[in-house]
Amino acid sequence: MLLAGGLSWLGKHFAKVEVVAGQPVVQQQHIPMLKAIAEGLLDPALPTTGRTQSIESAVNAFVDASRTLAPSAQAELGQLLNILENPVGRRLIADLGSSWEQASPAQVQAFLVSFRDHPIPALQPGYHALHDLMMAGWYGLPSQWTDMGYPGPPFQAL
Repeated sequence: MLLAGGLSWLGKHFAKVEVVAGQPVVQQQHIPMLKAIAEGLLDPALPTTGRTQSIESAVNAFVDASRTLAPSAQAELGQLLNILENPVGRRLIADLGSSWEQASPAQVQAFLVSFRDHPIPALQPGYHALHDLMMAGWYGLPSQWTDMGYPGPPFQAL
């Protein structure tokens, strides 16, 4: 009951996200959270040297990928990011009492698994949005193609 009430309050509190053409829906306050999520999702793929720079590249690619979404999807993403960045949302949904910056990769990974498999089906698409945008951004970086054995798009080979 408390969870439902908290989620209802969060939804109403962050229900309106205005998308302005040319401006990213990802805001500066979302960056620490996205860095934690990038590390949680990409941990096995991240290099041991240059890890911090790779996480920043992944977040930048996430931001770029989010700009390609339809305005309605950008608004939904903005609402999700606002809820997860808010201390109440972070506690209710991510079960993190501390900030995203203080969360360990294991805590973030546990959140991601519970978010993906959440018993409230309406929350599961939030996980998929974060996962898919982060993966598309990361594996869309030309610097990652060599590790995957991908030579690049055909037009680059010409």
